[in-house]
Amino acid sequence: MTREIERAGGEVSFREFMELALYHPTHGYYTGGGTPWGRSGDYLTAPTASAWYGRTVGRLIGDLTAGIGRQVELVDLAAGNGAFLAAVLDQLGEEGATRVLARVVAVERSPARRAEIRDRLGRPAVPLTVVEGVIPAAGPAVVHASELYDSMPVHRVESGPAGPLELTVRSRGDRLEWGSRPAGSAVLDYLAEHGIELADGQIAELNPAAEPFHRTVLEAAGEGVALVLDYGYPAARLYDPRGRRHGSLATYRRHERGADPLADPGERDLTAHVNLDDLRRAAANTGWREIALLPLAELLVRAGLGRLVDEAGLGIEAEPGAEVFRARQEIKRLVDPEGMGSDLKMLVQARGELGERLEAILRLDTVRTTGASETP
Repeated sequence: MTREIERAGGEVSFREFMELALYHPTHGYYTGGGTPWGRSGDYLTAPTASAWYGRTVGRLIGDLTAGIGRQVELVDLAAGNGAFLAAVLDQLGEEGATRVLARVVAVERSPARRAEIRDRLGRPAVPLTVVEGVIPAAGPAVVHASELYDSMPVHRVESGPAGPLELTVRSRGDRLEWGSRPAGSAVLDYLAEHGIELADGQIAELNPAAEPFHRTVLEAAGEGVALVLDYGYPAARLYDPRGRRHGSLATYRRHERGADPLADPGERDLTAHVNLDDLRRAAANTGWREIALLPLAELLVRAGLGRLVDEAGLGIEAEPGAEVFRARQEIKRLVDPEGMGSDLKMLVQARGELGERLEAILRLDTVRTTGASETP
């Protein structure tokens, strides 16, 4: 990593450093050959914590398309190793997948992961397209993204007496150190557009690329439903110095949170919370609308997780045993109010008739959909 920075003049923005650390073609954390997620990895996502997440979304897609006589394309962004898609297809079964899905699209930046997805899914009952970038959908789409936006490279800024400073990373021999320089127009414009006023000495992470990327995603989908699962808050909450004076940037390795973002680049995860207003603005600018912002646990319950559990014979009357216990533990992890069940939020956006049907399925007339945004 130090050689890459030296080639760039010895100093790069933190955004450029994060891009190298996560997505360098050879040494990047996500693009290398390792498996960062899962119990034996560095962190858990909902799809890798349990197949019950993908199964529940699969059930939701089946309910969503029932009775309207239209298939949908299922688009999974940052598809990883294909765990989510495998669970969805398993839930639908061959007959259900053929009836419900026109095509499955796995969007994954890593060549190694794309090969893994093809191996894992094999030849499903519906057409499978595995691509590096977003492509247009041929019909209504269900777009899914799990912890994609919090892994996008961010600018890191600090408020100083003379105005915002952009934090940089410098190469000093075989080590890395922090630097700073006056913030450029991309940072200043972002702060102004979102009305963000940083307190003296406050550090924050900004992602000007999130809104245009999400706009591209929604434009490619055309119409349908977008399910975005991530860690994030609206700008007013995310940049409140009373809660995040030092920003939200974190590192993870072997399920432990680290304090030094410059340590072991390419060998640990880097993540920063999402400004949900970026995704909301993208929807507003493309004719999509927000229909819900819910904690993961509530979304899963409304989508039919309880019915799936009962149908699988895992309810309270199930005979105790290792398999029952294991399944219940996985489900508990997904809905844990002290963990991802509360911390992860599902932003649901829609355009067209599928949105109205999804509102009915999730019974959104019984929830104040902005409530989740106020959760600390």
